[in-house]
Amino acid sequence: MRHMTSDLESLSFQSTNHQLIIIDQHWIIRSCNRAWERGFYKPFSHSGSRHNHYLHLMEAWTAQRDVPPTRFAQHLRHNVVPFKQAHTYDISVTTPFNEEKWFLVELTPLHDGPIFGDNLALIAHTDITEQKRTEQQLRQALTEARTLYGLLPICAVCKHIKDESDEWSSVESYLEKHTSAEFTHDICPECIRRLYPKYSNILDKRH
Repeated sequence: MRHMTSDLESLSFQSTNHQLIIIDQHWIIRSCNRAWERGFYKPFSHSGSRHNHYLHLMEAWTAQRDVPPTRFAQHLRHNVVPFKQAHTYDISVTTPFNEEKWFLVELTPLHDGPIFGDNLALIAHTDITEQKRTEQQLRQALTEARTLYGLLPICAVCKHIKDESDEWSSVESYLEKHTSAEFTHDICPECIRRLYPKYSNILDKRH
C-alpha cells in the first residue's frame, strides 16, 4: 500500500496505537499503519484482493455477530460517500481469533490539498472493548441491585407479602426475588427463650 504523507505525518501515522487507514471513494484501502496490520489486516490477507476493500472486511468482521452482518457496511456504502463530513460509530466485531471486540470507528474526510479533494477519508479504529465490558457489568449490577421502595402489603398474621402480581409469598421468597440477598437460617434469642426456655440461662450468661 502506498503511503501519501510527509515524513513527520508518516511517523505520527505509524506510531499511534489507533488502527488507521486511508480509503478512497470506492472503499479501497490505500494506506494503513502498523497498528492496523497487527490488528486485522494480516489475518485476512489469505482472502485475496478482498482484504483491500474496507466494506468487505466490515462484512466479514460482523458476520458472526447477532446483528445483520451487512447492515453497517450498507449504511456506510449508501450514506457516507462522497466524503463530506465526519462520522462516528460503535461497532461490535468478531476477530479472526473468535474474540468479541468493540471499536469506536471515526471517519474523517481528507480535504488538505488538491490531491485529496472529496475522494479520500481517514478511518480510525479505537479499541473500546474494556469500556463496553465495564458498561455491561454496571448495567448488570444495577439490574441485580433492584431497590425496594413504596408500601408493601404484608399479612398481619402470617407476615407473607403480596407482590406486584397480587401473589402472596414469604418474606424470604420476596426478598430473594427482588434483591441479590440469600438467606441462611438461625434463631433469635427471643424465640429461643419462648420455644426452648430451658436454654434461657445460657443466653443470660452471655450478657
